[in-house]
Amino acid sequence: MKLFKKALVATAIFGAMGAQAADLTDAVKSTSKQGLEVAAAAPASSVRAIVREQLEAGDQITLTFGAGVTGITSVAVDGNNDATATAADNQLGLVYGSGTYKLTPVSVTTTSGITTVVLEVKTGDPVTKDSSFEIQVRGANIAKAKAAEATVTYSAKSGLTGAAKDTTGDNNGSFIVLKDQYSASIKTKANGVIQRDNVKIFKSGAVATNNTDADTIVITLADAQTLLSPANGVNAQAKVTIEGDFSSTAFDAGTLAANFTITGQGTNTVGNLARANDKKSISFTVTDTAANDGIAGDYTITMDNAAQDIKATAFIASLSVDADTTSATNNAQEVLAKVDAGKWELDATIINIPYFPVGFSGINTSVHFANESSAAADVIITAISEAGTTYSTANMVDYLPAKKVLKVSQDTVRSLLKDSKGNTVPENTKLSVTFNIDANDGDVNAYAFSQKDGVGRQSLVTSQQKGIK
Repeated sequence: MKLFKKALVATAIFGAMGAQAADLTDAVKSTSKQGLEVAAAAPASSVRAIVREQLEAGDQITLTFGAGVTGITSVAVDGNNDATATAADNQLGLVYGSGTYKLTPVSVTTTSGITTVVLEVKTGDPVTKDSSFEIQVRGANIAKAKAAEATVTYSAKSGLTGAAKDTTGDNNGSFIVLKDQYSASIKTKANGVIQRDNVKIFKSGAVATNNTDADTIVITLADAQTLLSPANGVNAQAKVTIEGDFSSTAFDAGTLAANFTITGQGTNTVGNLARANDKKSISFTVTDTAANDGIAGDYTITMDNAAQDIKATAFIASLSVDADTTSATNNAQEVLAKVDAGKWELDATIINIPYFPVGFSGINTSVHFANESSAAADVIITAISEAGTTYSTANMVDYLPAKKVLKVSQDTVRSLLKDSKGNTVPENTKLSVTFNIDANDGDVNAYAFSQKDGVGRQSLVTSQQKGIK
C-alpha cells in the first residue's frame, strides 16, 4: 500500500512538471514607430492567446489589462468565427477563427485604471490544447501616451475546483510593438573612370562599359506601409545626402540640376536639390504623393560630365526620413548613416616614391621600370620637393618600351621635371616623385634604389596604385 501511494505521488509530481501555460504573442501586427509618433491616436491591435492546457465547460479565463488599455466596458464575441473584428469602441473583441468552442463574458471591471475581463467556457466543445483566439482592442481604447503599458495578462482556473490552470508560461502580451518603418540600401555604387592625364577629373561611366559621360548611384528605399499606423502623405519626407568633392563648376547653382539629376519612384516628388556651402555634399528630398502610398522605390542619382568636368572623389551616402515635416516634436529616423556609395577608379597605374633624393654628391638614385605588356606605355611624371615646389612633365608618349626594362636615373628625372616657371629641379633636392603610367593592372612594376659611393645600394619605398583590370 505504501509503495502504491508513493507511485501516485510520483505521478502527480510528473503531471505538474508537464503542465503548460497559455502563450500570448505580442501584437499580431507591428506598429510603425515613426507613424505612431505623429499619429493623433494609437491603432487598433490584437494579441493572440494560444491555450497550452485544455479548458472544459465552466472553466474561466481572466484577462487583466495594463494601464495603456482604457475604457473597456463590454465584450463582443465573434459568434460567426469570422476573422474580422466585431467590436466597437469600448468593446473588447474576441475572435475564434476556425475554433468550435465558445467563450462567454462573465464580468468586466475596472479598478484604479486596471481593467479585468472574466470569460467562461460554454457547454459544448472544450478549448483544446494549442487552440487559439485573438484578443482585439480598438485604437480608441489604447492610450497613445501609455502605449508601452497596453498589455494583457492571461490566467485560467477550473470551474469545478477553482484550481489554477495554465499557470506557468509567457502569459503576457503587448498590443503595441514598434518597428522602424523605413530602411534603405545602396543598390548600385558609383564606379566611374578617372582621366589618366589629369588624375582628378571623372572621364566616363562604369568601368565595365567605359563609354558614357555619366555615372550613377542607386539607393533603394523601403517603406513598410503594411505596418499599423504607417506614416505617409505629403508631410512624409526623406532627405538624402551624398558626401564627396562637389567643388567642380558642374555643381554650381546654374549647372547643378543639369549635371546632378535624380530619377524618383512613381509620382513621388523629388526636390530641394542643393549643394552645401562647403561644397562637400549634395542633398535632395523625396516627398510622398497625395495618394499616401509611401516613398518606397529606387532613386537613381546621375552625375554627368558631358558639359562640365567633375572632380574625382569617393562618395558617402546618408538618408533620414521625417514622418511629419510639419511637426517639431517627432524624431527623424536615420536610415543610412554614412555608408559607402562608391568611388571612381583611375585609368592608370600610379607609382609613387615618397623619398627620391636628387643631385647630392656621391649619391646615385634611380628607378627601374619593367613593362611586361606588349604595348609601349605613356608616362607623366609629377613631383613635389621638401620646399613645397611642384614639378611636372607633359605626357611622354611610349616612354616605357614594351617587354623591356628601363632605367630612369636621377639626372633624367631632374631634366624632365619643370616647375611652373620652366625651371628644372636644382641640386641637393629631396623629392616625392609620382609616375602616372598608361598601363593596366600588373603590366608595369617599378624598383627604386639609392646608391652611396663606397657603401652600397639602399632600396627606396614605393607605393603602387594599380590601374583598371
